[in-house]
Amino acid sequence: MAKSRKIPSIENGLYEAIGMLKDIGIEEAIQNHTGKKKSASFYRSCADPDQTHAINHEDSIAIDLECLKVGKTAPMLSSHEAIVTKFLLNNDKVGLNKSLSDVMNELNIIIGEFQTIVHTAQSPSSPGGIKLTSEEKIKVKKSITKLEQILLHFQIAVGEN
Repeated sequence: MAKSRKIPSIENGLYEAIGMLKDIGIEEAIQNHTGKKKSASFYRSCADPDQTHAINHEDSIAIDLECLKVGKTAPMLSSHEAIVTKFLLNNDKVGLNKSLSDVMNELNIIIGEFQTIVHTAQSPSSPGGIKLTSEEKIKVKKSITKLEQILLHFQIAVGEN
């Protein structure tokens, strides 16, 4: 039976990574990036919300790097970002509390801005033509970062309701 994990949580991020890489991929990630030999069962226990084992930072990064290497997302990084964002959203002093409808509106605006930046950068009349210049790559990266941030807000707003 599947276990319920808090979203966002490190356990949930690790659970997603295990699903992406499988046991052999987890073991190879740790071996390749840290030089340690640990079994995948240890990391499965770290992903278990009922256990007290915790993954260390170096292993977390190794697993994310391996996920990126195979063309997937970095679930541990996403979990860390979501936990920090959740803290900020729940801290009244920071003033970032947003309703789901506010987040949806921001998401639509940011997606529109992202599309405009990418289409403009790929236009034949842009400075680099259809190839992105360094400046255009920076603009696209900043736009992706904004999109990632609002998606974290969205994930938290949905998870909280």
